[in-house]
Amino acid sequence: MKRWGVWLLVTLLLAVGLSAGEGETAAVKKAGYALLDRYIKSFQEMAGQGTTVDGFEANLQTIAAEAKKAKDASEVNLVFYSRFARVLALTKLIIKPDPGNILMPIIDREIADFIKDVTGEDVVARTGAAGVGKVANALAEELINLQIYLDTLDKRDAMRKKLDEGMIGSPDKK
Repeated sequence: MKRWGVWLLVTLLLAVGLSAGEGETAAVKKAGYALLDRYIKSFQEMAGQGTTVDGFEANLQTIAAEAKKAKDASEVNLVFYSRFARVLALTKLIIKPDPGNILMPIIDREIADFIKDVTGEDVVARTGAAGVGKVANALAEELINLQIYLDTLDKRDAMRKKLDEGMIGSPDKK
């Protein structure tokens, strides 16, 4: 009888722990999806309503503040936050005018690094339709990657466990 009691207690503790983790995952997903939606709607608003660059930049600043607030409140995790913040920073670099091209070497390097990281492509030209297309494609791809990240967030622990079990030099195995 004591074994059943101990077994039941352990099972209940595990169930409570798992449900708490699912609640945290749901909160991270909800906040992450809200930030992605807000970012995309800012573009739609700019295209549909003719929002100015200043208006779009104000939207970006609001979204960045919301993202930081969500990170500080643990509503989004560091992985999502850092990747999303990079998208916001890159977007700001692209839309902000640079009189005299003083920041152009830095902007070009950041754009090239982003495109290489996300799509694997090397950037030859930053201007023209091809350059704009590569930046737009990389931004779209990273937004999709962030959505996939959120979609699979609740499955990541199980996936990681499988990976760790299959690794020869796993620190958990002796």
